[in-house]
Amino acid sequence: MIDRFMHRGLLIITLCFVQQQIMAQAFLRLNQPVREQNNVSSAKQFLSGRTCAGCRLQLNNDSVYVYATGAFAIKQELPVGNTRLVLTATDSTGRFVSKQVMYYYRPLPPPSPTPVFRIDYFTISPQGNLQVSEGDTLRIRMKAFPGCKANWINNAPMKEIPAADNEGVAGFYEGIYVVQDSDSLLNGRIRITMQNGSGQTAIKESPNYYSYLRNRGRFVGRTIDNLTYLTISPHGDRLGPEKLGYLDEGVLLYITGREGNYYKVQLAPKRYAYIPEPLVDTATLEELVPISIINNARVWANDDYDYVAVPLADKLPYISTQEVEPGKIIVDVFGAYAEQGLQTQLGSTREIERVAWQQIDPEVFRMVISLQHGYPWGYRVYYKEDTLVVQVKRQPASLQLRNLTIGLDAGHGGNNVGAVGNMGIYEKELSLSVAMLLKAALEKEGATVLPSRTRDQFVANEDRLSDYRRKDPDLLLSIHLNSSVNPVDIKGTATYYRHRFCEPLARAIYNRMLETGLSGFGCNGNFNFILNNPTEFPDALIETLFLSNPGDEAKVLDPQFRQLMADKIVQGLKDFLEQAGKHN
Repeated sequence: MIDRFMHRGLLIITLCFVQQQIMAQAFLRLNQPVREQNNVSSAKQFLSGRTCAGCRLQLNNDSVYVYATGAFAIKQELPVGNTRLVLTATDSTGRFVSKQVMYYYRPLPPPSPTPVFRIDYFTISPQGNLQVSEGDTLRIRMKAFPGCKANWINNAPMKEIPAADNEGVAGFYEGIYVVQDSDSLLNGRIRITMQNGSGQTAIKESPNYYSYLRNRGRFVGRTIDNLTYLTISPHGDRLGPEKLGYLDEGVLLYITGREGNYYKVQLAPKRYAYIPEPLVDTATLEELVPISIINNARVWANDDYDYVAVPLADKLPYISTQEVEPGKIIVDVFGAYAEQGLQTQLGSTREIERVAWQQIDPEVFRMVISLQHGYPWGYRVYYKEDTLVVQVKRQPASLQLRNLTIGLDAGHGGNNVGAVGNMGIYEKELSLSVAMLLKAALEKEGATVLPSRTRDQFVANEDRLSDYRRKDPDLLLSIHLNSSVNPVDIKGTATYYRHRFCEPLARAIYNRMLETGLSGFGCNGNFNFILNNPTEFPDALIETLFLSNPGDEAKVLDPQFRQLMADKIVQGLKDFLEQAGKHN
């Protein structure tokens, strides 16, 4: 009853919103750009907004297409210098309203040599305030007056790059420095010094601070809970750094440095990862951890799962990956060693066909779990005391929706509004509407649905992840709407997944979503969205369409189209289940 009320409320709001525009006199609202005066360095610019439905719109006396909703989007190529654009909306009575937008377009100047003796700028990587250890590598790139001698840490020289190797521009210098044990007094800013042939000296200091981590190998951390994750680097895009995987609580990590708010941890010789500082409790080891020599392992099954377990001397870090067709789960354990001839009886396992043990590097123990099916259906890696356990999920006995439990996430909510279209409707409202229609359609098929929210409320993504990992549904879908700064050319539907075994689910839904008539924006893998990261079940992020594009936006504001999308997602689920059944 609540779902129907919510859906009906959004429908009434949308209809009233559009109806008010039809009856309103001429108005003009710009979403992009937000300012009247704009200094830009790109010739390609976009204007988007809305006017009254049925109004005529002109840009400097050229007609502009207005969608039935009243939304519009324009791509404009600017000449160099000042451009004055005037938008005019005229209603059926002849009343009009105009808005002026001014652009000053100045292309970025081509690179040129520094004209006087000075240091223009430099960058040191890794970036940020750093704690470093012996063996760490720092790199510098500097732009300064050509033909000089430059040095930095411990008077290490920098080399000027030949102009021919740098777009014909002289005056770029580079340097590499490997931290030595003798750098233990490094503490503070790094000073760069440059001299020319006349004896002049220029000095510039780094904005960041650097210090030497003295107790390398004995400074450690332990993960605080099972939402702790490792990343490839401390830097990333809007979704954050790319994750290597999640760890269980209490996992021991050797800290060898720090970049900004991330600790650098050594997994094995020449294998490093990063972890956010708040996710570890740090300490200094008084004595070394005993070596983990694996001389026995256990493989067994119960009524619900298959298991592989190896006892260790401590909770060591691990990373898991998968292979498909044939299906395999691969777990690398860092700091462990296997005795030669390690063998295990499979017992009564139903999904696990074989387990192979490999010592791929001196400190990297690998278990390769071969499966009956071409694609894993999910798995969980965790510790039971100091024993590492891999819990392998079996393909459901019945691949009919009526026998499955589906996790269903409606993106955003509460003060996390998500994207907003030209018509002023928030992503959080539309994702909830589509999710509730999908929930009703799935329940009509007999499925059990676990929604992350059924009303407009804020739910942290970490809480959504934790809840679904705990509830362990058969599948997980997350509903969103996409957005782009290009409201003219970028449009269409897309699905996203991270793990290879989730691709068939994302692909099946994507193929059905194309039947709505939406353009295709792809079935995209290795995506870093938080609800694409679990390995416990197949999952897919469905970016239904681009709310920023007026054509897509007009579609999603239509209740019948939202229902069509929900129906197509259900059909995509059925296609995926049918395909999975053929691989039995």
